[in-house]
Amino acid sequence: MALEGSLRDFDLFSLFNMIKTQGKSGTLVLSRAQEFVKIFFDQGEIVGCDSNQVPMEDRVGALLVRLGRLSGEELLAMIQHQRQTLKRMGTLLMESGRVSPQDLQDALFNQAMAIINRTFRWVEGDYRFDSILPMDLDRENFPPIPVDTILMEAARIMDEWPEVQRRLPDTRLPLAKTAAAQALQLDIDQDLSALLEGGGPVQPKGSGLTHEQEKTLTYFEEPSSIQTVLQISRYDELDTYKVIADLLEMGLLEVTKDPQDARIPLWNQPRKDRMAEAPTGPSILFWIASSLLIAGPLIGYVPRDRSSFNQGLASLQRWDIHVANDPDTRDRQAWAFRMAAPGEAVALARSLGVDLEQGRKSIPDFTQYPDPLAGIRP
Repeated sequence: MALEGSLRDFDLFSLFNMIKTQGKSGTLVLSRAQEFVKIFFDQGEIVGCDSNQVPMEDRVGALLVRLGRLSGEELLAMIQHQRQTLKRMGTLLMESGRVSPQDLQDALFNQAMAIINRTFRWVEGDYRFDSILPMDLDRENFPPIPVDTILMEAARIMDEWPEVQRRLPDTRLPLAKTAAAQALQLDIDQDLSALLEGGGPVQPKGSGLTHEQEKTLTYFEEPSSIQTVLQISRYDELDTYKVIADLLEMGLLEVTKDPQDARIPLWNQPRKDRMAEAPTGPSILFWIASSLLIAGPLIGYVPRDRSSFNQGLASLQRWDIHVANDPDTRDRQAWAFRMAAPGEAVALARSLGVDLEQGRKSIPDFTQYPDPLAGIRP
């Protein structure tokens, strides 16, 4: 029996605690408007999760792009290959040799934490827990997450989130670097230049930013929304929010004037745009035309004798039209009337839809058979 209800009546902290305490296994579905999140439990531990906003494997791929393990084009090609082969994205990533098992496990863990922690900020929604666990979970690359780990992080987020939210604009609005940020020489860029040029260590001039702030600033090389950056940030969701709020207050980020400026990453584009169209076969017009060509003659054809293969359509005609003229059918009909008991002849005739008097007149040699009504006529 499924457990379901409203998050207003039974909050997530109580729900997760109950699942952990009772060691339940199954799928918890959290829904709000058009968004839903699935969290999979095995004996009270989290063994997977997913969201319909951005598929989990696409999130992981985007994170690996930011970590430098893949390029955007490589990820796009891998997503297309995954849709065609139905292999797990994790399997394809490791087969490519660009990602180690530890990289994949870390990415899956970080993205799972981000998806689940966001649901703790929901103020309304519904839940449903079914004791059904999918068989195709990626247990090899997704180590179980203790519920206590989730609850501790969620408590921290719930405590700090109101203040962070107050400092941020709408997360869907695109943000871009200001002129001051464009002119800023980042320490991480200087370190990288020295490394590529083969020189010794360079004394940085000092941007005045922390490593986390510099790294987060690089996510806005092109205008991007906070939602997009959250998918590719190597830091957890709350820390990323806090760093972005700091950069906004320092005048290094600003909301762009044109909302269309935000670039949609390749892995976030609608699937129909990012994937080659698969062959769909003949169009529906072809099947309609074929059906009409086949059904037309069948509907218009009504046979004129009962010996036809289409007895159903023949039986719909009036008796004076479908009188049996062939000898075999006429003999069978006459035999049936002759073998019928006198008291059953009338009922038999009616069940066959035959007017006996008209039938005897319409069949020239019917008189050679005994009159089935003999003995019961008045």
